[in-house]
Amino acid sequence: MRSLPRALRVLAVTLALSSVAIAQPDDALAVGVDPDPMELARVVRRVGDDSVLGRLEGSLTAVRAAPQLPAPELALPALVTHAAGRDPWLAPAAMQSILEITEDLDAHGLGRREADAPALAAEAERLSAIAADETARADLRVAATLAAGRLRALVGDRAER
Repeated sequence: MRSLPRALRVLAVTLALSSVAIAQPDDALAVGVDPDPMELARVVRRVGDDSVLGRLEGSLTAVRAAPQLPAPELALPALVTHAAGRDPWLAPAAMQSILEITEDLDAHGLGRREADAPALAAEAERLSAIAADETARADLRVAATLAAGRLRALVGDRAER
């Protein structure tokens, strides 16, 4: 009779430890991560750029982590696709990431990374299409206008150099 409570304690500890292991899988992009930029930067460092870029299609965490990439302009095509979509979680998260990326990009950094200016111009045009889409959410349309303007300014700055 005395061994039963000890067995229950061992079982409880085992279950508790296994639930911690289940709640923290190796794939940090598969679970929700605190949207704090510092935590997202840690996720990018831990899983790597290619993993984040590869998971942009279906991971809200990857979408939120995209501005923390060393070359965040590479995430713009997938982010603009999400922003143009109707997913109530991914569209605004993607647009927020686009705004952060376009605010932080500079012509010098783009030149150093040899970013593709025509590709950035194409993303600016896609953002303009979102801005012109009367069926899109108003906040996303305004954000798309701002981001498209920023990208056009960057492409113009790079063309002048």
